[in-house]
Amino acid sequence: MNGDVKVTQLTASGRGAVAVIRVDMAGAETSGRFDSCFQAANGMLPSHAAVGRILYGMWDGEDVVVVRVGEHEWEIHCHGGDAAVARISQQLTVVDQPLDSLLLERVDDTSEGRLETAVLEQLLKCRTRRTASFLLSQYTGGLRRFLTTLSDQEDAATNAAVLADFLRWRTFASHLTTPWRAAVIGQPNAGKSSLLNAIIGYERSIVFDQPGTTRDLVEAELTLDGWPFLLIDTAGIRDRASNDIEAIGVESARGSVASCDACLLVVDSQKGWTNADAELLAAIPADCQSVILWNKTDLSHGGPAPLPQMSDATKIIETSAIDGIGIEDVITWLPTVMVPSSPDDAQGLPVVEALATELADYADDPSSVSLHDVLARWL
Repeated sequence: MNGDVKVTQLTASGRGAVAVIRVDMAGAETSGRFDSCFQAANGMLPSHAAVGRILYGMWDGEDVVVVRVGEHEWEIHCHGGDAAVARISQQLTVVDQPLDSLLLERVDDTSEGRLETAVLEQLLKCRTRRTASFLLSQYTGGLRRFLTTLSDQEDAATNAAVLADFLRWRTFASHLTTPWRAAVIGQPNAGKSSLLNAIIGYERSIVFDQPGTTRDLVEAELTLDGWPFLLIDTAGIRDRASNDIEAIGVESARGSVASCDACLLVVDSQKGWTNADAELLAAIPADCQSVILWNKTDLSHGGPAPLPQMSDATKIIETSAIDGIGIEDVITWLPTVMVPSSPDDAQGLPVVEALATELADYADDPSSVSLHDVLARWL
């Protein structure tokens, strides 16, 4: 293996902001060549770095980031574009080897690598380390092992049970790459924007004491307990808007409720629970998690109104954006209700939507879909 180098481009070819190259090498010759090509800003030789170490430095005069991911394995994050990738690849091969004969592989959509290609595409979309770990376990064999087991199983009843367990993680799998959506809704001037700013830790929404300030959807991404979330600050919802612009904002707010996974209903505790608040709560879809944020409890105008009488299933959190009351409770509530459980490492997950759809069609009507043909296309 002395002198062998295998270079794999993990990102798509063509122009782009960043390209990622994986390098597998063995032997002192290739390790030395890596050391001569890359100069770390801290002076450390790449071959001396521990596995998992991230190094920033220069490669042929250009900024790159190098990560040692194994004993003889590296990732190079460089400027996007085929020219940069080809130059780095050429420099890592034997000096007299022409560029045309480089061992430069791209994972493409062949029958042999179709499954891994599809999982890799999802892996590259991950926003957090926690979600990436699930995709990585599927990419490194988890999903293929599941499909192989399914292929080897001849008992239809057993297959049906195995498939049902697989497909129950479909929503979870979709949110490994797409954030959970949570809408902050309520009447005008209930304090929605102030609460959103307090939750995310910076001023993303405009705050003003005039009702109806927010007339468009304002979105903010954040990570809670390792899961990605998208908080949506909506226009105050009321039956009659004062002008056309506000009416558009209210309509957008109503639409966001229908498409969200959770709703945070903000209520002005100084005004108390009103019929309008009750209508908003009733408008939240049954499959959407909801919580009432009893807001502005810091104000001293006679104190907040009594908490409304709700069923045990309705969660109420007393909040104040000014004093920070209840903010941690909201931050804890969201991931707890959105991700009440997660699969173990050995569980195959429906992380490829096209495959999940085919398997779901088979589960719904085995007589209309050939499981053998589905598995043959992916294995």
